[in-house]
Amino acid sequence: MLLTGKNWRLSASQAVADADELLDILLDNRGITEGQSVERFLSDNDGSWHDPFLYKDMRKAVDIINDTIDIKGRVLVYGDYDCDGVTATSILVRYFRSHNVDVQYIVPHRAEHGYGLTEKIMDKVIEEQPGLVITVDCGVTNLDTVSELKERGIKVIVTDHHNVKDELPDADCVICAKRPDNTYPFTELCGAGVALKVVEALGKDGRHGVNNNLWRQTIELAGLATIADLVSVTDENRTIIKRAFKSMQNPSNVGVKVMNEMLLTPGKSLDETFISFNVVPRINAAGRLYDSSDALKLFLENNPSEARRAAQDLTRENDERKEIEAKVFEEARAQLENPDRPEKWSLTNTCGPVVVYGRNWHQGVLGIVAGKLAQFYGRSALVFTDDATEPGCAKGSGRAFGEFDLFKCLEGISDKLVNFGGHKKAAGMLVRKEGMGAFMEALEAEAVKLGESGSSDGEDLDNSIEADCELLPSAVNFDSYDEMCKLRPFGIGNVKPVFVTRGLVIREIGTMSEGAHLRLELTDNAGKTTLSAVGFGMGSYFNLLRSGDIVDICYTMNEYTYRGETTLSLHLCDIMTDAGKGFMWQKADIAEKLYSSGLEPSQISKMAHGEDIIPQMVPTAQHFAECYRIIDKFAGNSLSTVDCVLLAKLINNNSDTFITPFQTKRCLEVFADCGLIRLREITPTRLCFNITSGGKRVKLSDSEVYRKVTNVGQK
Repeated sequence: MLLTGKNWRLSASQAVADADELLDILLDNRGITEGQSVERFLSDNDGSWHDPFLYKDMRKAVDIINDTIDIKGRVLVYGDYDCDGVTATSILVRYFRSHNVDVQYIVPHRAEHGYGLTEKIMDKVIEEQPGLVITVDCGVTNLDTVSELKERGIKVIVTDHHNVKDELPDADCVICAKRPDNTYPFTELCGAGVALKVVEALGKDGRHGVNNNLWRQTIELAGLATIADLVSVTDENRTIIKRAFKSMQNPSNVGVKVMNEMLLTPGKSLDETFISFNVVPRINAAGRLYDSSDALKLFLENNPSEARRAAQDLTRENDERKEIEAKVFEEARAQLENPDRPEKWSLTNTCGPVVVYGRNWHQGVLGIVAGKLAQFYGRSALVFTDDATEPGCAKGSGRAFGEFDLFKCLEGISDKLVNFGGHKKAAGMLVRKEGMGAFMEALEAEAVKLGESGSSDGEDLDNSIEADCELLPSAVNFDSYDEMCKLRPFGIGNVKPVFVTRGLVIREIGTMSEGAHLRLELTDNAGKTTLSAVGFGMGSYFNLLRSGDIVDICYTMNEYTYRGETTLSLHLCDIMTDAGKGFMWQKADIAEKLYSSGLEPSQISKMAHGEDIIPQMVPTAQHFAECYRIIDKFAGNSLSTVDCVLLAKLINNNSDTFITPFQTKRCLEVFADCGLIRLREITPTRLCFNITSGGKRVKLSDSEVYRKVTNVGQK
């Protein structure tokens, strides 16, 4: 059960009553205020675009490529197994094929070869006997293998967008905006974006040019990759995506066209959401489970029937990936919530990242599962399985939650790792299985140390929602939605606008997907405006809310088409309900802090301006009984993270008793002292717990905590 609210921070103070006001506010929130910058940001045609020859080594790379074509040399394009690497590979292979060049390509297998131009795949590269190797979306950190190719007399052009190490590889050319002597004005292109600039430079050079059909395909593939790789949707990336969508209205790439025909149902918009949730997972599935040959075939195939067959194979592989991912996720959850899990590693006793290990889990889904665990539990997560190429080692993938710096944490315990890499939010690592216990001990200690220095999971930061502005109910309409859409494409650096609307009345309430999601029909007080809202993953709120409740909602606006009819749909980010009146409800966090500091109830009462709060502080036998019944009913044996205010409202809505957040927390503390639950305090009013008793009967009055809390006010 997850019942947690968030803090809403509005960028604009004024409430918007009319769609005409909205665009200026949204632009201002993004720092786009001057005439020319506004025009460029909103333009479909004249966005940011930079000369490819501003890249270091680009002129030299163009000369080498032209010379290779002239002498009919053999070219090998070496890519990566994800969507960015696959599309980047396809871009350059298609360019060389357009000039009848003898071109081959290699994309590594995730489990067998790992990421990049590694030693494990060098034999395969050399077997191709290339005169020129061009890396895409990788290579900038592969110093040894690049040197080996050079020693064999093979020319090497590295094109990449990742961070460089202390030195650059000894390639003929290194085209990467992250190199320290970079001269390119935009550093956030993805791997396919860099490949696009290479093709653009070759076209500008003119010796072996680029026809319109090839250029459109290059734009389309780079647009897919820019969305897939989660790079900043600003500057040149924004222009690439816009031009890609324009071209995709009637795609030049057969694979893109087939994907649209298969997946873009009537009424569904071709936008970044469609690409992210429909196309990208299918492309990535091939590299996660097998190799990327089907994905490459999709984008390199000119025969529509063959491209469709490749797309169908990718869909099948993606369905298989989802099944594997769901299975691993459930097994990981069961492992974390197993009552027999050692007490020291229970979720309620640890502060650092949660760690799970499955001997036969598929390596291709570790990162996805880690991300899902992090979101589900509100904790950074590491997921391990046996490494396919390093006997005696476990390979792991981690995802950070909140502001926790996962890379920094791993860096602090690097002596417990065979190898690791990544960044603040995500990392991969290799640990000797015999040293897993020592690794977990060190991980927990380092996480605690980072927390004490102010670099912990950062619940307060992660617990906040940055909203653009408040919309009055009358302004929540398609006019406002259309104004918002002028800011597209959305993504990192240009997030989709988030809005707040207050004082709505719940007219209807229901759930979807077997209770996983919340569905609301809302209206304003006057009944003039009716709104539909969906809370994905918010099914727990169904038992918290009732028809007639007045709520404030935080949401994004979307359109939904069904049977030819398009309606406005609000996707909830959070919902606030009028939980209760008085000091013990409105100032529950203050009451907890005062109590934990040792203040007597009579002293706390003084903060309530004369309100008699002592009866609201002492739990009764009925409170204990109803609190346990409700958590047993709605949480069961699964781990729950709750805000005391929301849990108290849940109890009140589903019983005949009335309990305050303060009394609710005292009940849970007593249950924990009696061994009925495991309990961890995240903040004074946010708790994590799971039931462990198995239905055993205990005598609460034997608990020292029980005696303390029931004696409140009797001193």
